[in-house]
Amino acid sequence: MFPDSDNTQPKIALVLGGGGSRGIAHIGVLDVLIQEGVPVDLVVGTSMGAIVGVLFASGMTPAEIGEQMMAMQGSNIFSMNLFSARARQKAIEEQLTTALDGVTFADLAVPTVVMAVDMRDGREVMLGSGPVIPAILASSAVPAVFPPVEMDNMQLADGGVIDSLATRIAHEHKAEKIIAVDVYPPLEQDNPWVDPISAIMGIELPFNLINKTEWGKTPSMMSSMWRAFRVMACHLHERRLTQYPADVLLRPAVEGYGSLDFTDIEGPFLAGRMEALKHLDEIRALLPENQD
Repeated sequence: MFPDSDNTQPKIALVLGGGGSRGIAHIGVLDVLIQEGVPVDLVVGTSMGAIVGVLFASGMTPAEIGEQMMAMQGSNIFSMNLFSARARQKAIEEQLTTALDGVTFADLAVPTVVMAVDMRDGREVMLGSGPVIPAILASSAVPAVFPPVEMDNMQLADGGVIDSLATRIAHEHKAEKIIAVDVYPPLEQDNPWVDPISAIMGIELPFNLINKTEWGKTPSMMSSMWRAFRVMACHLHERRLTQYPADVLLRPAVEGYGSLDFTDIEGPFLAGRMEALKHLDEIRALLPENQD
């Protein structure tokens, strides 16, 4: 499923990665790109990158996108409904409807692709036609947090199950230059045996509820399984980036934020701005007037 567009070769593609609340950093990056007049000809988004990317492609400014995120400030995803994944997903859908009701990919000002995974056969799926809200919900359907989205006989879940930063898609669309924003947490900066709930939600559980053995010195089954997933995901992530490199790779300092923790909106936003400003010379070099 490719974008509804005239198939013109994009000059600059913007790839926005998944990472839950860490993806608010994308808004800060967009703020700098607009300030610098960087033209974006293709958006590729995964999970939170899909949400921010589609809102941007619909014509919203970074400030307006930030206002959408403000609705979630002071909470974590589970606070929307502790016991029902479908109710949490419905709350996200209702929030998206305020900005994107009835919008299709053909209506977007910038051609856009969002990434999901068919959980039935493990295929990566590009979504770039039809209504945008179901596609966004599919791309951001984090397993165990949201249910998969049924679409065209597929059971679609978060694209980050396979690849949280889909630079491959920008290469397949033959983008001349690629700016990628990676908000996936670095493996080496993790506590290797953190319990998954603390890691995802950005909270510390009281009384060591999950990792009880020897006061947490011995990894629990849940911590070990989570670490194994993180190791596999990070290896694939880095391998994909090597195979399909970005011309400018931005990695905002958001590793301290839980992926479902929206208690701090400003911190990730500023981290995105700071990272873009740090790479400003590289970004400016992509502009047509600076090409040889």
